[in-house]
Amino acid sequence: MKFTELNERNSTIIEVERKELRTTQDPHVSDDGNQYIAEALDAEGNTYLVTWEVIDHETTDESSACDWDNPVGVTLVK
Repeated sequence: MKFTELNERNSTIIEVERKELRTTQDPHVSDDGNQYIAEALDAEGNTYLVTWEVIDHETTDESSACDWDNPVGVTLVK
């Protein structure tokens, strides 16, 4: 999927160091259950792995499971 095809209806959009990232997949729980992870793109087509810390393990509402505006990790993949 292209950056321009991603929007607030089909992507989680965050800003990191003045760069907008848009997830290319729904964030999903890591194997250990302590983080959500997703791949994301920037406007130049670079791929990132974004991680968010789970802040509420008890909720069934994923919208409050993490602080979605503040990932704990953003790693450039390519």
